[in-house]
Amino acid sequence: MHEAVWTREQAVALLDDPSRRAREDPRKLWSRAGLRRGMCVVDVGAGSGFYAFPASSVVGPSGRVYAVDVSPELVELLKERARKRRRRNLEPLASRPHRIPLPTGIADRVLLANVLHGIPPSTVREAVRLLRPGGRLVNLDWKKDAERGPPVSRRLSARAARRTLEGYGLRTVREWKFGPNHYVVMLEKELPDAPSGPARRTPAR
Repeated sequence: MHEAVWTREQAVALLDDPSRRAREDPRKLWSRAGLRRGMCVVDVGAGSGFYAFPASSVVGPSGRVYAVDVSPELVELLKERARKRRRRNLEPLASRPHRIPLPTGIADRVLLANVLHGIPPSTVREAVRLLRPGGRLVNLDWKKDAERGPPVSRRLSARAARRTLEGYGLRTVREWKFGPNHYVVMLEKELPDAPSGPARRTPAR
């Protein structure tokens, strides 16, 4: 399955729905994910910047946020918004399913928000490549029983998402419920000398 390429009109109508923030609060996500000042974030499938702009506020002038998308229209929208909001620490980037044009190991946090169910393995490999050792991938996606979202047949359960991402050499460190429709699985790229063994997870609260 390949990620759908959104148009500008679709993004504004759906991704910027004013009621969305009540269901998905970006500030709460970044707080729970341990985002701090000075960190580097890559938002893969950034859309209209719903999570990227709040991240840029958290990391501050000494941090960096790369808002990545395969849609040229959305990358241009992100550039316009970054200029208007004077977010010099946010850089929109056009990508391809098999290549995100950033150096290996650049990111403290990589976000996959509502996209894992629709992107190819090549994009996931690229997302993992961008993580520094000890960096964490934050996967947010639709619950199977959510009233909103893509067709149920396309959704991944939290367990399926965890198994999929662990297959890329990541270790699950935390899972939690996120609003009425989503879950989050956070995984870590282990240090080169990290001991092997079963992942230790913090249960959802």
